[in-house]
Amino acid sequence: MINKEHPLYKAINSIMFVRIAYITAISLITFTLISEHELVGLSYVLFPIGMIIALFTKSPKRRRLLALLSFFHILIGGLIEPLEVDAIETTFLLLPLCYVVLFPSTIWPIVIATLLITHYFFNVPPSEYLELADDSIKLLLITIFATIMTYYKTKFDEQLSVYRSESLSDFLTQLPNRRAFYKFIENHADCSLDNREFVLLKIDVDNFKDVNDSFGPQQADTLLKFIAIRLKQVVVNKAELFRLEGDEFIIVISERANIEQQVNGIVREISRADRFHFELDRGFYQVTFSIGISSLKKATNNRDIWLKNVDLATQKAKNTGKNRVRWYDECLLDETIRAHQIEVELEQAIRLNQFALVYQPKVSVKNQCVKGAEALIRWEHPNLGTISPLEFISIAEQTKQIIMIGRWVIRTACDQAKRWLDAGTLIQISVNVSTVQFAHDDLFTYIRHVLRRTGLPAHLLQIEITETTLMKDTERVTLICQRLQNEGVTIAVDDFGVAYSSLNYLKHLPIDVLKIDKSFVDDCVKEHHDHMLVRTIVQLGHNMGKWVIAEGVEHENQRRLLQSEGCDDYQGYLFSRPISADEFSERFITKAYLESHA
Repeated sequence: MINKEHPLYKAINSIMFVRIAYITAISLITFTLISEHELVGLSYVLFPIGMIIALFTKSPKRRRLLALLSFFHILIGGLIEPLEVDAIETTFLLLPLCYVVLFPSTIWPIVIATLLITHYFFNVPPSEYLELADDSIKLLLITIFATIMTYYKTKFDEQLSVYRSESLSDFLTQLPNRRAFYKFIENHADCSLDNREFVLLKIDVDNFKDVNDSFGPQQADTLLKFIAIRLKQVVVNKAELFRLEGDEFIIVISERANIEQQVNGIVREISRADRFHFELDRGFYQVTFSIGISSLKKATNNRDIWLKNVDLATQKAKNTGKNRVRWYDECLLDETIRAHQIEVELEQAIRLNQFALVYQPKVSVKNQCVKGAEALIRWEHPNLGTISPLEFISIAEQTKQIIMIGRWVIRTACDQAKRWLDAGTLIQISVNVSTVQFAHDDLFTYIRHVLRRTGLPAHLLQIEITETTLMKDTERVTLICQRLQNEGVTIAVDDFGVAYSSLNYLKHLPIDVLKIDKSFVDDCVKEHHDHMLVRTIVQLGHNMGKWVIAEGVEHENQRRLLQSEGCDDYQGYLFSRPISADEFSERFITKAYLESHA
Protein backbone atom coordinates (compact mmCIF):
# COMPACT_ATOMS: atom_id res chain seq x y z
CA MET A 1 0.00 0.00 0.00
CA ILE A 2 1.45 3.39 -1.06
CA ASN A 3 2.10 5.90 1.69
CA LYS A 4 0.10 9.10 1.23
CA GLU A 5 3.29 11.11 1.56
CA HIS A 6 5.01 9.10 -1.17
CA PRO A 7 5.75 11.15 -4.36
CA LEU A 8 4.14 8.42 -6.49
CA TYR A 9 0.89 8.72 -4.52
CA LYS A 10 0.88 12.49 -4.98
CA ALA A 11 1.63 12.19 -8.71
CA ILE A 12 -1.23 9.71 -9.23
CA ASN A 13 -3.61 11.99 -7.33
CA SER A 14 -2.51 14.99 -9.39
CA ILE A 15 -3.10 13.16 -12.71
CA MET A 16 -6.51 11.95 -11.56
CA PHE A 17 -7.53 15.47 -10.52
CA VAL A 18 -6.49 16.95 -13.90
CA ARG A 19 -8.37 14.26 -15.82
CA ILE A 20 -11.54 14.70 -13.77
CA ALA A 21 -11.36 18.49 -14.25
CA TYR A 22 -10.78 18.00 -17.99
CA ILE A 23 -13.76 15.64 -18.40
CA THR A 24 -15.94 18.00 -16.35
CA ALA A 25 -14.96 20.94 -18.60
CA ILE A 26 -15.68 18.91 -21.75
CA SER A 27 -19.09 17.96 -20.30
CA LEU A 28 -19.97 21.61 -19.61
CA ILE A 29 -18.85 22.70 -23.09
CA THR A 30 -20.83 19.86 -24.68
CA PHE A 31 -23.93 20.75 -22.66
CA THR A 32 -23.67 24.39 -23.84
CA LEU A 33 -23.17 23.41 -27.47
CA ILE A 34 -26.07 20.94 -27.55
CA SER A 35 -28.51 23.08 -25.59
CA GLU A 36 -27.83 26.35 -27.46
CA HIS A 37 -27.76 24.95 -31.00
CA GLU A 38 -31.08 23.92 -32.55
CA LEU A 39 -29.93 22.93 -36.02
CA VAL A 40 -26.57 21.23 -35.37
CA GLY A 41 -26.90 20.47 -31.66
CA LEU A 42 -27.02 16.70 -31.97
CA SER A 43 -23.77 16.65 -33.99
CA TYR A 44 -21.91 17.82 -30.88
CA VAL A 45 -22.33 14.36 -29.38
CA LEU A 46 -19.12 13.61 -31.31
CA PHE A 47 -17.23 16.47 -29.62
CA PRO A 48 -16.70 14.86 -26.16
CA ILE A 49 -15.89 11.50 -27.76
CA GLY A 50 -13.05 13.02 -29.79
CA MET A 51 -11.71 15.11 -26.91
CA ILE A 52 -11.76 12.25 -24.37
CA ILE A 53 -10.05 9.86 -26.81
CA ALA A 54 -7.45 12.59 -27.41
CA LEU A 55 -6.84 12.76 -23.64
CA PHE A 56 -6.17 9.05 -23.24
CA THR A 57 -4.40 8.23 -26.52
CA LYS A 58 -0.63 7.68 -26.37
CA SER A 59 -0.05 8.67 -29.98
CA PRO A 60 0.86 12.40 -30.37
CA LYS A 61 -0.32 12.42 -33.99
CA ARG A 62 -3.71 10.94 -33.10
CA ARG A 63 -4.07 13.40 -30.21
CA ARG A 64 -3.40 16.39 -32.48
CA LEU A 65 -5.78 15.12 -35.17
CA LEU A 66 -8.69 14.48 -32.78
CA ALA A 67 -8.17 17.77 -30.89
CA LEU A 68 -8.11 19.85 -34.09
CA LEU A 69 -11.12 18.06 -35.62
CA SER A 70 -13.07 18.68 -32.40
CA PHE A 71 -12.13 22.37 -32.45
CA PHE A 72 -13.04 22.83 -36.11
CA HIS A 73 -16.34 21.10 -35.35
CA ILE A 74 -17.12 23.96 -32.94
CA LEU A 75 -16.03 26.62 -35.48
CA ILE A 76 -18.13 25.10 -38.28
CA GLY A 77 -21.15 24.82 -35.99
CA GLY A 78 -20.68 28.48 -35.04
CA LEU A 79 -20.67 29.52 -38.69
CA ILE A 80 -23.87 27.56 -39.40
CA GLU A 81 -25.67 28.68 -36.26
CA PRO A 82 -23.94 31.54 -34.37
CA LEU A 83 -24.39 31.63 -30.61
CA GLU A 84 -25.08 34.59 -28.38
CA VAL A 85 -22.17 35.94 -26.32
CA ASP A 86 -23.79 34.97 -23.03
CA ALA A 87 -24.25 31.43 -24.27
CA ILE A 88 -20.60 30.97 -25.33
CA GLU A 89 -18.84 32.46 -22.28
CA THR A 90 -18.42 29.01 -20.73
CA THR A 91 -16.88 27.71 -23.96
CA PHE A 92 -14.61 30.73 -24.12
CA LEU A 93 -13.16 30.07 -20.66
CA LEU A 94 -12.89 26.30 -20.64
CA LEU A 95 -11.98 25.19 -24.17
CA PRO A 96 -8.42 26.65 -24.33
CA LEU A 97 -7.73 25.25 -20.87
CA CYS A 98 -8.61 21.79 -22.17
CA TYR A 99 -5.95 22.29 -24.84
CA VAL A 100 -3.50 23.27 -22.10
CA VAL A 101 -4.09 19.79 -20.69
CA LEU A 102 -3.69 18.12 -24.08
CA PHE A 103 -0.66 20.16 -25.23
CA PRO A 104 1.14 21.45 -22.12
CA SER A 105 4.02 23.93 -22.52
CA THR A 106 3.16 24.56 -26.20
CA ILE A 107 1.64 27.53 -28.01
CA TRP A 108 -1.41 25.53 -29.13
CA PRO A 109 -3.76 26.74 -26.34
CA ILE A 110 -3.02 30.39 -27.25
CA VAL A 111 -3.60 29.64 -30.94
CA ILE A 112 -6.93 27.97 -30.09
CA ALA A 113 -8.00 30.95 -27.95
CA THR A 114 -7.04 33.43 -30.68
CA LEU A 115 -8.91 31.52 -33.40
CA LEU A 116 -11.95 31.19 -31.13
CA ILE A 117 -12.04 34.93 -30.40
CA THR A 118 -11.51 35.85 -34.06
CA HIS A 119 -14.25 33.46 -35.14
CA TYR A 120 -16.84 34.94 -32.80
CA PHE A 121 -15.90 38.55 -33.60
CA PHE A 122 -17.15 37.84 -37.11
CA ASN A 123 -20.33 36.18 -35.87
CA VAL A 124 -21.74 38.53 -33.22
CA PRO A 125 -23.59 41.83 -33.72
CA PRO A 126 -21.51 45.04 -33.31
CA SER A 127 -23.53 45.88 -30.22
CA GLU A 128 -21.96 42.93 -28.39
CA TYR A 129 -18.33 43.74 -29.37
CA LEU A 130 -17.62 45.43 -26.04
CA GLU A 131 -18.83 42.47 -24.00
CA LEU A 132 -17.00 40.05 -26.33
CA ALA A 133 -13.79 42.09 -26.04
CA ASP A 134 -13.99 41.95 -22.24
CA ASP A 135 -14.47 38.19 -22.32
CA SER A 136 -11.71 37.82 -24.92
CA ILE A 137 -9.15 39.69 -22.80
CA LYS A 138 -9.97 37.51 -19.81
CA LEU A 139 -9.70 34.40 -21.95
CA LEU A 140 -6.35 35.37 -23.46
CA LEU A 141 -4.86 36.34 -20.10
CA ILE A 142 -6.00 33.10 -18.46
CA THR A 143 -4.78 31.02 -21.42
CA ILE A 144 -1.39 32.77 -21.61
CA PHE A 145 -0.91 32.47 -17.85
CA ALA A 146 -1.87 28.78 -17.86
CA THR A 147 0.41 28.10 -20.85
CA ILE A 148 3.37 29.82 -19.21
CA MET A 149 2.78 28.01 -15.94
CA THR A 150 2.57 24.61 -17.63
CA TYR A 151 5.71 25.43 -19.61
CA TYR A 152 7.71 26.13 -16.47
CA LYS A 153 6.11 23.17 -14.69
CA THR A 154 7.16 20.87 -17.54
CA LYS A 155 10.71 22.23 -17.56
CA PHE A 156 10.86 21.89 -13.79
CA ASP A 157 9.69 18.27 -13.96
CA GLU A 158 12.26 17.52 -16.68
CA GLN A 159 15.06 19.06 -14.62
CA LEU A 160 13.84 17.25 -11.52
CA SER A 161 13.92 14.00 -13.46
CA VAL A 162 17.52 14.74 -14.48
CA TYR A 163 18.48 15.50 -10.87
CA ARG A 164 16.82 12.32 -9.66
CA SER A 165 18.63 10.32 -12.32
CA GLU A 166 21.95 11.92 -11.41
CA SER A 167 21.31 11.35 -7.70
CA LEU A 168 21.02 7.63 -8.46
CA SER A 169 24.18 7.52 -10.58
CA ASP A 170 27.84 7.51 -9.65
CA PHE A 171 29.51 10.52 -11.29
CA LEU A 172 32.84 8.80 -11.94
CA THR A 173 31.76 5.42 -13.33
CA GLN A 174 28.17 6.26 -14.38
CA LEU A 175 27.01 3.12 -12.58
CA PRO A 176 23.97 3.18 -10.28
CA ASN A 177 25.16 4.35 -6.87
CA ARG A 178 24.56 3.37 -3.24
CA ARG A 179 21.22 5.19 -3.14
CA ALA A 180 20.08 3.38 -6.29
CA PHE A 181 21.19 0.07 -4.75
CA TYR A 182 19.11 0.56 -1.60
CA LYS A 183 16.16 1.69 -3.69
CA PHE A 184 16.51 -1.39 -5.91
CA ILE A 185 16.59 -3.93 -3.10
CA GLU A 186 13.75 -2.15 -1.30
CA ASN A 187 11.54 -2.43 -4.39
CA HIS A 188 12.62 -5.82 -5.75
CA ALA A 189 14.45 -7.99 -3.21
CA ASP A 190 11.79 -10.29 -1.78
CA CYS A 191 12.10 -14.08 -1.91
CA SER A 192 8.43 -14.53 -1.11
CA LEU A 193 7.45 -13.10 -4.50
CA ASP A 194 7.57 -15.52 -7.41
CA ASN A 195 9.83 -17.88 -5.41
CA ARG A 196 12.92 -15.95 -6.45
CA GLU A 197 16.35 -16.17 -4.86
CA PHE A 198 18.57 -13.11 -4.50
CA VAL A 199 22.32 -13.18 -3.98
CA LEU A 200 24.68 -10.27 -3.27
CA LEU A 201 28.29 -10.19 -4.41
CA LYS A 202 30.23 -7.42 -2.71
CA ILE A 203 33.47 -6.69 -4.56
CA ASP A 204 36.31 -4.87 -2.81
CA VAL A 205 39.42 -3.88 -4.81
CA ASP A 206 42.52 -5.21 -3.04
CA ASN A 207 45.20 -2.71 -2.00
CA PHE A 208 43.52 0.22 -3.74
CA LYS A 209 45.39 2.61 -1.44
CA ASP A 210 48.60 1.46 -3.14
CA VAL A 211 47.22 2.69 -6.48
CA ASN A 212 46.56 6.13 -5.00
CA ASP A 213 50.02 6.23 -3.46
CA SER A 214 51.91 4.85 -6.46
CA PHE A 215 49.99 6.23 -9.44
CA GLY A 216 48.18 9.24 -7.98
CA PRO A 217 44.46 10.02 -7.46
CA GLN A 218 43.80 10.79 -11.14
CA GLN A 219 45.14 7.43 -12.29
CA ALA A 220 43.25 5.73 -9.44
CA ASP A 221 40.01 7.24 -10.78
CA THR A 222 40.91 6.06 -14.28
CA LEU A 223 41.46 2.56 -12.91
CA LEU A 224 38.02 2.60 -11.24
CA LYS A 225 36.46 3.55 -14.60
CA PHE A 226 38.25 0.63 -16.29
CA ILE A 227 37.09 -1.75 -13.55
CA ALA A 228 33.49 -0.53 -13.89
CA ILE A 229 33.56 -1.14 -17.66
CA ARG A 230 34.90 -4.68 -17.26
CA LEU A 231 32.43 -5.50 -14.49
CA LYS A 232 29.56 -4.32 -16.72
CA GLN A 233 30.83 -6.66 -19.42
CA VAL A 234 30.82 -9.52 -16.92
CA VAL A 235 27.27 -8.98 -15.63
CA VAL A 236 25.60 -7.79 -18.85
CA ASN A 237 21.98 -9.07 -18.96
CA LYS A 238 22.73 -11.34 -15.97
CA ALA A 239 22.57 -9.12 -12.91
CA GLU A 240 22.45 -5.57 -11.54
CA LEU A 241 25.75 -3.76 -10.91
CA PHE A 242 26.23 -0.83 -8.52
CA ARG A 243 29.16 1.19 -7.23
CA LEU A 244 28.73 1.73 -3.50
CA GLU A 245 31.63 4.07 -2.77
CA GLY A 246 35.41 4.22 -3.07
CA ASP A 247 36.67 0.88 -4.34
CA GLU A 248 33.51 -1.09 -3.48
CA PHE A 249 31.11 -2.52 -6.07
CA ILE A 250 28.10 -4.76 -5.56
CA ILE A 251 26.25 -7.16 -7.84
CA VAL A 252 22.67 -8.30 -7.26
CA ILE A 253 21.73 -11.61 -8.90
CA SER A 254 18.12 -12.78 -9.05
CA GLU A 255 16.99 -16.17 -10.34
CA ARG A 256 14.29 -18.75 -9.72
CA ALA A 257 16.67 -21.71 -10.05
CA ASN A 258 20.37 -22.60 -10.44
CA ILE A 259 21.46 -19.30 -8.98
CA GLU A 260 24.68 -20.78 -7.56
CA GLN A 261 25.72 -21.75 -11.08
CA GLN A 262 25.29 -18.17 -12.25
CA VAL A 263 27.11 -16.81 -9.19
CA ASN A 264 30.03 -19.18 -9.80
CA GLY A 265 30.16 -18.12 -13.44
CA ILE A 266 30.36 -14.42 -12.54
CA VAL A 267 32.96 -15.06 -9.83
CA ARG A 268 35.02 -17.09 -12.29
CA GLU A 269 34.99 -14.22 -14.79
CA ILE A 270 35.86 -11.62 -12.14
CA SER A 271 38.74 -13.79 -10.92
CA ARG A 272 40.33 -14.05 -14.37
CA ALA A 273 43.68 -12.25 -14.19
CA ASP A 274 43.72 -11.29 -17.88
CA ARG A 275 40.34 -9.54 -17.64
CA PHE A 276 41.47 -7.10 -14.96
CA HIS A 277 44.99 -6.25 -16.10
CA PHE A 278 45.15 -2.56 -17.01
CA GLU A 279 47.67 -0.19 -18.53
CA LEU A 280 47.97 3.15 -16.75
CA ASP A 281 50.19 6.11 -17.59
CA ARG A 282 52.91 4.92 -15.23
CA GLY A 283 52.77 1.22 -16.03
CA PHE A 284 50.58 -1.86 -15.81
CA TYR A 285 48.48 -2.76 -12.82
CA GLN A 286 46.94 -6.13 -12.00
CA VAL A 287 43.67 -5.81 -10.07
CA THR A 288 42.49 -8.49 -7.66
CA PHE A 289 39.32 -8.52 -5.59
CA SER A 290 38.08 -9.71 -2.23
CA ILE A 291 34.53 -10.93 -2.78
CA GLY A 292 31.86 -11.59 -0.17
CA ILE A 293 28.67 -13.45 -1.12
CA SER A 294 25.38 -13.62 0.77
CA SER A 295 22.00 -15.23 0.05
CA LEU A 296 18.72 -13.50 0.91
CA LYS A 297 16.97 -16.82 1.56
CA LYS A 298 19.64 -17.86 4.06
CA ALA A 299 19.15 -14.48 5.73
CA THR A 300 15.48 -15.50 6.24
CA ASN A 301 14.40 -12.89 3.67
CA ASN A 302 15.58 -10.11 6.02
CA ARG A 303 17.32 -7.42 3.98
CA ASP A 304 19.17 -5.88 6.95
CA ILE A 305 20.68 -9.24 7.93
CA TRP A 306 21.43 -9.93 4.25
CA LEU A 307 23.46 -6.72 3.92
CA LYS A 308 25.29 -7.32 7.19
CA ASN A 309 26.14 -10.87 6.13
CA VAL A 310 27.69 -9.78 2.85
CA ASP A 311 29.77 -7.15 4.69
CA LEU A 312 31.07 -9.81 7.07
CA ALA A 313 31.84 -12.23 4.25
CA THR A 314 33.76 -9.54 2.37
CA GLN A 315 35.73 -8.57 5.47
CA LYS A 316 36.57 -12.22 6.06
CA ALA A 317 37.79 -12.56 2.46
CA LYS A 318 40.08 -9.55 2.95
CA ASN A 319 41.38 -10.74 6.31
CA THR A 320 42.33 -14.18 4.99
CA GLY A 321 44.85 -12.91 2.48
CA LYS A 322 42.82 -10.94 -0.08
CA ASN A 323 42.11 -12.12 -3.64
CA ARG A 324 39.62 -14.46 -1.96
CA VAL A 325 35.96 -15.35 -2.33
CA ARG A 326 33.91 -16.04 0.79
CA TRP A 327 30.29 -17.13 1.09
CA TYR A 328 28.43 -16.26 4.25
CA ASP A 329 27.87 -19.78 5.63
CA GLU A 330 27.31 -21.57 8.92
CA CYS A 331 30.99 -21.39 9.87
CA LEU A 332 31.04 -17.67 9.37
CA LEU A 333 27.75 -17.42 11.26
CA ASP A 334 29.38 -19.16 14.23
CA GLU A 335 32.33 -16.78 14.01
CA THR A 336 29.94 -13.82 13.85
CA ILE A 337 28.00 -15.01 16.88
CA ARG A 338 31.23 -15.52 18.83
CA ALA A 339 32.54 -12.10 17.73
CA HIS A 340 29.28 -10.54 18.91
CA GLN A 341 29.54 -12.36 22.23
CA ILE A 342 33.10 -11.16 22.65
CA GLU A 343 32.08 -7.60 21.80
CA VAL A 344 29.34 -7.70 24.45
CA GLU A 345 31.53 -9.37 27.10
CA LEU A 346 34.39 -6.90 26.55
CA GLU A 347 32.28 -4.16 28.11
CA GLN A 348 32.38 -5.80 31.53
CA ALA A 349 35.61 -7.82 31.35
CA ILE A 350 37.64 -5.21 33.24
CA ARG A 351 34.95 -4.66 35.86
CA LEU A 352 34.78 -8.42 36.51
CA ASN A 353 38.60 -8.74 36.66
CA GLN A 354 38.71 -11.19 33.77
CA PHE A 355 41.84 -9.67 32.25
CA ALA A 356 45.32 -10.43 33.48
CA LEU A 357 48.81 -9.44 32.41
CA VAL A 358 51.66 -11.84 31.82
CA TYR A 359 55.24 -10.74 31.38
CA GLN A 360 57.89 -11.99 28.98
CA PRO A 361 61.44 -11.16 30.04
CA LYS A 362 63.72 -9.10 27.81
CA VAL A 363 67.20 -10.48 28.21
CA SER A 364 70.71 -9.36 27.33
CA VAL A 365 72.09 -11.42 24.45
CA LYS A 366 75.57 -11.40 25.98
CA ASN A 367 75.06 -12.31 29.65
CA GLN A 368 71.35 -13.31 29.69
CA CYS A 369 70.55 -10.86 32.49
CA VAL A 370 66.91 -9.79 32.69
CA LYS A 371 66.68 -6.12 31.70
CA GLY A 372 62.99 -5.64 31.11
CA ALA A 373 59.65 -7.26 30.46
CA GLU A 374 56.88 -6.96 27.87
CA ALA A 375 53.39 -6.86 29.36
CA LEU A 376 50.96 -9.05 27.41
CA ILE A 377 47.22 -9.20 28.04
CA ARG A 378 45.32 -12.45 28.60
CA TRP A 379 41.57 -13.02 28.91
CA GLU A 380 40.17 -16.01 30.73
CA HIS A 381 36.38 -15.93 30.35
CA PRO A 382 34.29 -18.15 32.69
CA ASN A 383 32.03 -19.34 29.84
CA LEU A 384 33.90 -18.71 26.59
CA GLY A 385 37.18 -20.02 27.97
CA THR A 386 40.58 -18.62 27.02
CA ILE A 387 40.15 -15.92 24.39
CA SER A 388 43.26 -15.17 22.36
CA PRO A 389 44.42 -11.56 22.04
CA LEU A 390 44.51 -12.17 18.27
CA GLU A 391 40.76 -12.67 18.48
CA PHE A 392 39.58 -9.97 20.86
CA ILE A 393 42.04 -7.14 20.19
CA SER A 394 40.77 -6.62 16.62
CA ILE A 395 37.18 -6.52 17.90
CA ALA A 396 38.17 -4.10 20.66
CA GLU A 397 39.83 -1.85 18.07
CA GLN A 398 36.76 -1.87 15.83
CA THR A 399 34.47 -0.93 18.73
CA LYS A 400 36.97 1.53 20.28
CA GLN A 401 36.90 -0.53 23.49
CA ILE A 402 40.66 -0.87 23.05
CA ILE A 403 40.95 2.60 24.63
CA MET A 404 39.51 1.36 27.92
CA ILE A 405 41.53 -1.88 27.73
CA GLY A 406 44.73 -0.06 26.76
CA ARG A 407 44.41 2.28 29.72
CA TRP A 408 43.97 -0.69 32.03
CA VAL A 409 47.10 -2.34 30.60
CA ILE A 410 49.20 0.79 31.04
CA ARG A 411 47.97 1.37 34.60
CA THR A 412 48.40 -2.27 35.68
CA ALA A 413 51.86 -2.63 34.07
CA CYS A 414 53.11 0.58 35.69
CA ASP A 415 51.81 -0.53 39.09
CA GLN A 416 53.69 -3.81 38.72
CA ALA A 417 56.92 -2.14 37.58
CA LYS A 418 56.73 0.15 40.62
CA ARG A 419 56.35 -2.86 42.95
CA TRP A 420 59.45 -4.44 41.41
CA LEU A 421 61.29 -1.14 41.80
CA ASP A 422 60.28 -0.99 45.45
CA ALA A 423 61.62 -4.56 45.78
CA GLY A 424 65.00 -3.28 44.62
CA THR A 425 65.01 -4.29 40.94
CA LEU A 426 64.82 -1.95 37.96
CA ILE A 427 62.66 -3.63 35.34
CA GLN A 428 61.73 -1.58 32.32
CA ILE A 429 58.15 -2.50 31.44
CA SER A 430 56.93 -2.24 27.85
CA VAL A 431 53.32 -2.06 26.72
CA ASN A 432 51.80 -2.24 23.25
CA VAL A 433 49.74 0.76 22.19
CA SER A 434 47.11 0.50 19.45
CA THR A 435 46.64 2.83 16.51
CA VAL A 436 43.15 3.53 17.86
CA GLN A 437 44.60 4.79 21.15
CA PHE A 438 46.81 7.27 19.32
CA ALA A 439 43.88 8.43 17.20
CA HIS A 440 41.08 8.61 19.78
CA ASP A 441 42.62 8.90 23.25
CA ASP A 442 44.61 11.62 24.99
CA LEU A 443 47.47 9.15 25.34
CA PHE A 444 50.21 11.53 26.51
CA THR A 445 48.08 13.05 29.28
CA TYR A 446 46.97 9.64 30.53
CA ILE A 447 50.50 8.13 30.58
CA ARG A 448 51.90 11.16 32.39
CA HIS A 449 49.05 10.91 34.92
CA VAL A 450 49.74 7.18 35.53
CA LEU A 451 53.49 7.77 35.97
CA ARG A 452 52.89 10.49 38.51
CA ARG A 453 50.22 8.52 40.36
CA THR A 454 52.36 5.38 40.63
CA GLY A 455 55.63 7.22 41.14
CA LEU A 456 57.31 5.05 38.45
CA PRO A 457 60.31 6.76 36.83
CA ALA A 458 59.48 7.48 33.20
CA HIS A 459 62.56 5.65 31.85
CA LEU A 460 61.15 2.39 33.23
CA LEU A 461 58.20 2.58 30.81
CA GLN A 462 58.54 1.70 27.16
CA ILE A 463 55.79 2.20 24.57
CA GLU A 464 55.74 -0.28 21.70
CA ILE A 465 54.09 0.79 18.45
CA THR A 466 53.85 -0.91 15.07
CA GLU A 467 55.05 0.51 11.77
CA THR A 468 51.43 0.66 10.65
CA THR A 469 50.65 2.95 13.58
CA LEU A 470 53.55 5.19 12.65
CA MET A 471 52.29 5.57 9.10
CA LYS A 472 48.56 6.00 9.85
CA ASP A 473 48.79 9.56 11.16
CA THR A 474 52.49 10.31 11.17
CA GLU A 475 52.20 13.91 12.34
CA ARG A 476 50.00 13.13 15.36
CA VAL A 477 51.93 9.99 16.35
CA THR A 478 55.25 11.83 16.05
CA LEU A 479 54.05 14.67 18.28
CA ILE A 480 52.79 12.30 20.99
CA CYS A 481 55.99 10.20 20.90
CA GLN A 482 58.17 13.31 21.13
CA ARG A 483 56.25 14.53 24.17
CA LEU A 484 56.56 11.10 25.79
CA GLN A 485 60.29 11.05 25.06
CA ASN A 486 60.63 14.45 26.66
CA GLU A 487 59.08 12.93 29.79
CA GLY A 488 61.69 10.13 29.69
CA VAL A 489 59.55 7.32 28.19
CA THR A 490 61.30 5.22 25.52
CA ILE A 491 59.66 4.36 22.18
CA ALA A 492 60.08 1.00 20.45
CA VAL A 493 59.01 -0.08 16.95
CA ASP A 494 57.46 -3.55 17.16
CA ASP A 495 57.67 -6.12 14.32
CA PHE A 496 60.26 -4.06 12.48
CA GLY A 497 60.68 -5.01 8.84
CA VAL A 498 57.30 -6.53 8.03
CA ALA A 499 55.26 -3.48 7.04
CA TYR A 500 56.34 -0.04 5.81
CA SER A 501 60.00 -0.19 6.84
CA SER A 502 61.47 3.13 5.80
CA LEU A 503 64.75 4.84 6.49
CA ASN A 504 62.86 8.10 6.41
CA TYR A 505 60.88 7.48 9.59
CA LEU A 506 63.99 6.09 11.32
CA LYS A 507 65.58 9.44 10.57
CA HIS A 508 62.73 11.74 11.58
CA LEU A 509 60.53 9.92 14.08
CA PRO A 510 61.33 9.71 17.82
CA ILE A 511 62.31 6.03 18.04
CA ASP A 512 64.69 4.53 20.62
CA VAL A 513 64.38 0.77 20.00
CA LEU A 514 63.97 -1.51 16.97
CA LYS A 515 62.46 -4.96 17.55
CA ILE A 516 63.39 -7.51 14.89
CA ASP A 517 60.29 -9.44 13.88
CA LYS A 518 60.08 -13.13 14.75
CA SER A 519 59.64 -14.06 11.07
CA PHE A 520 63.26 -13.03 10.41
CA VAL A 521 64.60 -14.77 13.51
CA ASP A 522 62.90 -18.13 12.86
CA ASP A 523 65.14 -19.17 9.96
CA CYS A 524 68.09 -16.86 10.45
CA VAL A 525 70.37 -19.84 11.16
CA LYS A 526 69.28 -21.91 8.16
CA GLU A 527 68.45 -19.25 5.59
CA HIS A 528 71.22 -16.97 4.38
CA HIS A 529 68.79 -14.24 3.32
CA ASP A 530 67.18 -14.11 6.76
CA HIS A 531 70.63 -14.04 8.34
CA MET A 532 71.59 -11.07 6.15
CA LEU A 533 68.34 -9.28 7.01
CA VAL A 534 69.01 -9.71 10.73
CA ARG A 535 72.57 -8.42 10.25
CA THR A 536 71.32 -5.44 8.23
CA ILE A 537 68.69 -4.47 10.80
CA VAL A 538 71.17 -4.70 13.68
CA GLN A 539 73.77 -2.64 11.85
CA LEU A 540 71.18 -0.13 10.66
CA GLY A 541 69.81 0.30 14.17
CA HIS A 542 73.22 0.75 15.75
CA ASN A 543 74.41 3.15 13.04
CA MET A 544 71.38 5.32 13.77
CA GLY A 545 71.85 5.11 17.53
CA LYS A 546 68.96 2.71 18.23
CA TRP A 547 68.81 -0.22 20.63
CA VAL A 548 68.02 -3.52 18.89
CA ILE A 549 65.92 -6.38 20.34
CA ALA A 550 65.12 -9.69 18.65
CA GLU A 551 61.70 -11.32 19.16
CA GLY A 552 60.76 -14.98 19.13
CA VAL A 553 64.14 -16.51 19.98
CA GLU A 554 63.52 -20.21 20.67
CA HIS A 555 66.89 -21.93 20.11
CA GLU A 556 70.40 -21.44 21.45
CA ASN A 557 71.93 -21.31 17.97
CA GLN A 558 69.65 -18.36 17.19
CA ARG A 559 70.89 -16.54 20.28
CA ARG A 560 74.54 -17.23 19.37
CA LEU A 561 73.96 -15.86 15.86
CA LEU A 562 72.33 -12.73 17.31
CA GLN A 563 75.28 -12.36 19.69
CA SER A 564 77.74 -12.65 16.83
CA GLU A 565 75.86 -9.95 14.92
CA GLY A 566 75.88 -7.60 17.93
CA CYS A 567 72.15 -7.66 18.78
CA ASP A 568 71.57 -6.07 22.18
CA ASP A 569 68.65 -7.96 23.76
CA TYR A 570 66.22 -10.73 22.94
CA GLN A 571 62.99 -12.25 24.17
CA GLY A 572 61.47 -15.63 23.44
CA TYR A 573 60.76 -19.14 24.65
CA LEU A 574 64.50 -19.93 24.82
CA PHE A 575 64.68 -17.92 28.02
CA SER A 576 61.06 -17.85 29.17
CA ARG A 577 57.48 -17.94 28.05
CA PRO A 578 55.23 -15.08 29.19
CA ILE A 579 54.58 -15.70 32.89
CA SER A 580 52.52 -14.20 35.68
CA ALA A 581 53.79 -11.33 37.78
CA ASP A 582 54.17 -13.60 40.81
CA GLU A 583 56.23 -16.16 38.90
CA PHE A 584 58.29 -13.38 37.34
CA SER A 585 58.99 -11.99 40.79
CA GLU A 586 59.93 -15.40 42.16
CA ARG A 587 62.25 -16.30 39.28
CA PHE A 588 63.87 -12.99 38.43
CA ILE A 589 63.29 -10.55 41.28
CA THR A 590 63.45 -12.46 44.60
CA LYS A 591 66.13 -14.83 43.28
CA ALA A 592 68.28 -11.96 42.06
CA TYR A 593 67.87 -10.19 45.41
CA LEU A 594 68.87 -13.32 47.39
CA GLU A 595 71.87 -13.99 45.13
CA SER A 596 73.08 -10.42 45.49
CA HIS A 597 72.89 -10.73 49.31
CA ALA A 598 74.30 -14.24 49.63
